[in-house]
Amino acid sequence: MPKRLAGAALTVAAVLLTAGPAQAHRPRSFDSCASYRRHGPCSSSATYTQGDRIFLHARVEPPHARQDARLSFLRPGAEFWRAGPKVRVSATGRLHWFFRSDIVYVDRDDPWTYRFLIPGHGRSDVTEFWVLPDRN
Repeated sequence: MPKRLAGAALTVAAVLLTAGPAQAHRPRSFDSCASYRRHGPCSSSATYTQGDRIFLHARVEPPHARQDARLSFLRPGAEFWRAGPKVRVSATGRLHWFFRSDIVYVDRDDPWTYRFLIPGHGRSDVTEFWVLPDRN
């Protein structure tokens, strides 16, 4: 009996010592973009006018379906990223967020930069957008 316990203890110890840390399901690709419509062409850089609706999108592979992601952004001229709203990943791996720009988003010199984050899994590439003053 003691030999059996010692053998079992050695087996458990060997498994624990040789096993690496649990790895999260890392994305093969995680691409973000901005567009002028909910559906349509999308780009890694866009320019809007104050008052426009800004559509931010991403697609993650594999899909990471129904997980919560977070939109993260870097204000024009800022050094540190800020956490934005939570976004649910769809069954097909798509993420969407949109909002209407107003005067607080206007900056002629520097872009807004954003990315999507899935905690413990990874983050998308970055996308930039500029918001210019209203033409009126």
